[in-house]
Amino acid sequence: MRSPDQKGIEVTPTSSPDLRSSRRHFMSAATLVGGVLSAVMLAPRQASAQLLAQSKGRGGGGGAHCFLKGTQILTPQGEQSIEDLRIGDLILTASGEGKPIKWIGRMRFERSGQASWDDAAAPIRIARGAFNGDLPHSDLYMSCAHRLLINGLLIPAGDLVNGESITRLRSTGSDVLEYLHLELEEHDVILANGAPAETLDGNVGRADFDNFDEYVARYGARPPSQILYAPIAARNGRRQVLQSHLRGIFAPLCDRRQPLEIIQDELARQADRRSAA
Repeated sequence: MRSPDQKGIEVTPTSSPDLRSSRRHFMSAATLVGGVLSAVMLAPRQASAQLLAQSKGRGGGGGAHCFLKGTQILTPQGEQSIEDLRIGDLILTASGEGKPIKWIGRMRFERSGQASWDDAAAPIRIARGAFNGDLPHSDLYMSCAHRLLINGLLIPAGDLVNGESITRLRSTGSDVLEYLHLELEEHDVILANGAPAETLDGNVGRADFDNFDEYVARYGARPPSQILYAPIAARNGRRQVLQSHLRGIFAPLCDRRQPLEIIQDELARQADRRSAA
């Protein structure tokens, strides 16, 4: 793992854990437990629905990767919509260096008769100014697992959801979602709507993308070996999420929160202040 050129977004706690944040974690934990119980009760019905969705095509299949169509990527010539970029174009990294695009992965989801997008496809909306009231400079839409560089850590967008400034969109007013991912020679960080976000890393399966055949024709089927730009901070699975909320509940009495959880709480606190202003 190489040292990042910068820490990306700097999120510094402005106060100690309080009862408001503790209550927010309690409600989230209760919702999580309730969801698990409901899933157990409805498992057979959900399995049948999933099989039906998969039979209708991509909309019920694997998870989305990267930026939603329309995202503005910074290049030496200024910002450009991600769908207008081409292999070989230079884009500016977080270090300020221009680097050529090696490949652009594309992924399309269609919603067939569903009332809302499922977890595999639903984008995360990061509202303008969600980070310190400054970044992104306009609403940023990206997949749940796509990571941003915050305090020197790569954090999945889905782990930052707070229900206010960062939300999961179940309904988008469109029956089609188009995601695009950018691969450079090395795993790096670029600026999307002004916010530092990662490029495609070597651990993401290229076969998940609709244009995998293009990748194979250029580079072969084996994904590249890349060194991660920075350490990853993420919550994997319901158990880790529940443990995280439990630490948040008791933080006013005994603060054992991890760096990711401190960032989450501060972003939620910033959103509360902005909504109250």
